[in-house]
Amino acid sequence: MENKHDAGHLVLRIVLGLLFIVPGISKLMDPSGIIGMLSGLGIPIAGFFGWILLLSEIVFGLSLVIGWKTEYTTWPLLVVLVGATFLVAIPSINMSNPMTIMGVLWHLVGIGGLTTILLSGPGKYKV
Repeated sequence: MENKHDAGHLVLRIVLGLLFIVPGISKLMDPSGIIGMLSGLGIPIAGFFGWILLLSEIVFGLSLVIGWKTEYTTWPLLVVLVGATFLVAIPSINMSNPMTIMGVLWHLVGIGGLTTILLSGPGKYKV
């Protein structure tokens, strides 16, 4: 039974890590997009925070995949995902478009997964 638990944590870590790595790399290819979005949200020094955001997604996403120091590296990802949920996903809900509600639910799934890793650890298969 323990092997299934550890394998489950590995799968969860890989999928959650990719949830951050892929968008982080996409933002790295065009940082002006995220900087413009943050600026439009009224975030001060959007250029600085845009780079912090995209680098956090990549670095902490990779650390999550390999299971390195998850007790610390899940926190920044939780902050990013909670912030994105409240600043972007929830305000964009459009009742005539059910996909906007699905976006919020996916954010909540990510928050739940990160919280699971934070509370229960990375599992056996880690660096």
